[in-house]
Amino acid sequence: MLYCLMPEIFLSIVTCIIIGVGCFFTKFEGKVSQVKKINYLTALSFVFAAILLNYVGDFNQVLISSDLLISNNSIVIIKTVLLISSAIILILPNNIYDFEFSQLVLLATLGMMLLISSNDLIMLYLAIELISLSSYVLATIRTNSQHSTEAGLKYFLLGALTSGLLLFGMALLYAFTGETNLINIANILWYTQYETQIAFAVLFIFVALLFKLAAAPFHMWLPDVYEGSPTIVTAYFAIVPKIAILFTLINLTVNIFVPLQVYLIPLFISTAVASIFVGAIGAINQSKIKRLVAYSAILNIGWMIIAFIPLSINSMQAVFVYILLYIVMSINLFTLLLNFNQYNYITQFSALSRYNPVLAYTFAFTLLSIAGIPPLAGFFSKFLVLFNAIQNEYYFLSFIAIIASAISTFYYLRIIKFIFFKDSQYFYYKHLNDLIYPLNNNINLSFVSSIVLGATTWIIITFFFFPDTLLFTTFISLNHSFI
Repeated sequence: MLYCLMPEIFLSIVTCIIIGVGCFFTKFEGKVSQVKKINYLTALSFVFAAILLNYVGDFNQVLISSDLLISNNSIVIIKTVLLISSAIILILPNNIYDFEFSQLVLLATLGMMLLISSNDLIMLYLAIELISLSSYVLATIRTNSQHSTEAGLKYFLLGALTSGLLLFGMALLYAFTGETNLINIANILWYTQYETQIAFAVLFIFVALLFKLAAAPFHMWLPDVYEGSPTIVTAYFAIVPKIAILFTLINLTVNIFVPLQVYLIPLFISTAVASIFVGAIGAINQSKIKRLVAYSAILNIGWMIIAFIPLSINSMQAVFVYILLYIVMSINLFTLLLNFNQYNYITQFSALSRYNPVLAYTFAFTLLSIAGIPPLAGFFSKFLVLFNAIQNEYYFLSFIAIIASAISTFYYLRIIKFIFFKDSQYFYYKHLNDLIYPLNNNINLSFVSSIVLGATTWIIITFFFFPDTLLFTTFISLNHSFI
């Protein structure tokens, strides 16, 4: 069944080729003029890999390479979403002129594909380390920036600690079961007398994964990394890794550690509540747009965890719909931020509606959708999560989520206030003798940015008219993969 690994093999070969191409261009050609070509070539490789995945991928349960990897219907779909998201991010405008950027994105995405298919503790650990090491370098890719270096260092130190916890949990799990294969471990769990000890080991693994997901209280690194990294790297961190890590959490909980769900559910509930409150309250006093987006991401992670806590086919559908719409809204938001590349503070968006009303209304619709205002797409994703939580009698979680969502609406509306109701000469003191003025220069969108913004805004606004299509598709695709 090695043919099911053809997309991963293809991307590995592309990595070697593009390294050679990048070295040639930077040695003999103009460096800046050629980097965009390498980014587009890498994005095209992702698209081809997605096509190859759906062509050769087996939609039935298949074990690959001595049971180290697994493939099924949901894995093929998740990998496709991951590849398309990575391709879109690579073609967005950015001011990184190092060809290594696309290489690191390619390696991190390859690691995520292997993580999604992992069926063995060793493969799981190696895939996470490939993602982590690529991410550390991505965060520090702007070598002339003190903030970028600081962000990467914090990310590396906390990530190294988390890798140690992950490895410790896996070592304990192997000690109690004598297996590294996840399916064999799942079978042993039904008959073992060491359930409490195994649960202790599994908690270490899940804490490490929740750190990678940046769920509170394991979120400490996220605001600093989002702020210090280049905006295009922040966009990648905000979208692509969440797909892989969240799917891994769901797969381990639903298909592998089923007898331990009684221990895992309280962890998820406490993490969801903490994420929602940290995300809602932490962003209120933020003045920098990327730090605000970081806390917004933590809030949305809380919603994603609430979505799958009931552990039913309907909850799997809810979390899948939520993350798909979250990807659409995040791509829209970061496309805007990448075109406002000199905008660091919220106050710099003052009077945007007066000199660029199209972008102002697009920005407003995106923010209102993320806040969950009807009838925009974000409202339906939150409604589906709450509907499933209430249906499974998680009333307290639903109440907490509604309260936190109402609080978070404040800081989204605060940005809209600056866009529409503040004078273009507005400024404020961030520090003494440090005036933050709005940048009301003309913004010319590239053709790619216009297409991406138009497509995502259309989905955000018109999802009201066709929610059944996505709901039906996700239900059919996930029905044979979970529960």
